[in-house]
Amino acid sequence: MKKNYKKVIVILADGARPDVIQELSALGKLPYITEHLIQAGTDFKATTTFPSTTGPAYLPFLTGNFAGTANMPGIRWFDKKAFAKGFGWPDGHRSYVGLESYFMGKDIKAGTDTLFDLIPEAYNIFNAVTPRFGNRNLTKLSRIWYWYYAHLTDHWTFADKAAHEKTMNALRIPDLRFLFVVYPGIDEYGHLAGPKHEATLDSYKFLDESIGEIVAELKKKNEWDNTQLWIVSDHGLSKTDHHFCINTFLEERDFPTFYYPLIHRRFNARAASMVSGNGMSNVSFRNHDGWQRITTQEELRKMSPDLLKDFLAQEAVDIVAIRNNEGGFDILSKRGEAKVKEEGDKICYQVVNADPFGYDALPQKMSFAESFERTIDSEYPDAPLQLAQLLRSPRAGDLIVSAKSGYDLRLKFEHPEHHGSHGSLHWEHMRCVMLCNTTFERKHARSADLFPTVLDALDVKPTQNCDGVAII
Repeated sequence: MKKNYKKVIVILADGARPDVIQELSALGKLPYITEHLIQAGTDFKATTTFPSTTGPAYLPFLTGNFAGTANMPGIRWFDKKAFAKGFGWPDGHRSYVGLESYFMGKDIKAGTDTLFDLIPEAYNIFNAVTPRFGNRNLTKLSRIWYWYYAHLTDHWTFADKAAHEKTMNALRIPDLRFLFVVYPGIDEYGHLAGPKHEATLDSYKFLDESIGEIVAELKKKNEWDNTQLWIVSDHGLSKTDHHFCINTFLEERDFPTFYYPLIHRRFNARAASMVSGNGMSNVSFRNHDGWQRITTQEELRKMSPDLLKDFLAQEAVDIVAIRNNEGGFDILSKRGEAKVKEEGDKICYQVVNADPFGYDALPQKMSFAESFERTIDSEYPDAPLQLAQLLRSPRAGDLIVSAKSGYDLRLKFEHPEHHGSHGSLHWEHMRCVMLCNTTFERKHARSADLFPTVLDALDVKPTQNCDGVAII
């Protein structure tokens, strides 16, 4: 029998890796998460959206749509047609690193409802995707202050403690039905020091202590049995030992490049590179007649016959995907090449020579569910569909670059130096945490599946179709 809940709480542990959760749980270092979610509930084998980076990867949880469907193809993006129209600000580009994060809710594809729109009694803590939200955003003004202070001091535990305190206060709000909270510490310490550094692991342990207090408060109020509690992450994170400057690479090949933070250098640009999570980049090119059109592989080869070959020759570059004249895109790696095209609710996947992801033989036409099931345990889970959904966005690049594990694509203007990265198609970045105190028969999910599942738990009717499928 279906059970409806009075409350749903979603805690987004930014950058948390499922394998690290499992390792710490097995060592007895996450007692509350182990007892109340892993043992009593469901630990999903789950994937995020591509790019696997903060901001865009929040959208599946909040809208049920992948990043490309929601028209937010990266934490930085470049819209060729909008850029070509004029010189006002903002004119076809964005970086959500800093104050422009306040545009995140506004920039989602028009007509897209969030959980905050559909659940009137929804409240938010430290999440930047907040369109049409008002006073239910409990950190509307303070979020940027906490982030700025933590960035200057590298004291991200301070922000996690604030998230916990504000969560405990929110539990006392009489009409609370849905709460979405971001804990940033795991991701930020992962960038600064690596995914398994002591400071990063301490953030997992703090999260566990927070869960213990949240559960105790709900039990004290006799609300635990009617509350669905989730811990999720927007992406994983891998150790970074080498930096590759994609902007310098392009400029050395006669492609003056538009990139953040040097956005004033635009007038002679022939390319734009928008790096996300440091593990991927949306790269766009100016055609002979301007920026208005997409650039296909065929046209890029006329501009620069060896550019794709040069990209793949770089140790840092793992996968490149480029649009083609057939309405799809070509995927290239050192392993091989394939053609992918989205046709309705099917993925067409044709290997040209050897498989670029190293997959075992896949059907040439798959449903979205079959594509997921056949690739979930590979090094590149859900990659065919995730590349296809990204290119639904007009803001996505002509060329998509995914970095090799251990490398990133950003060297200049990265202060402090990052020792951890995400954003790529590799499993270390694409596999995400999805834990729930409810027992489900289904044990695998995409992050987009949480949106319809929350609505189902609260008996709220969706107003739109979405990429996610309810876990019932």
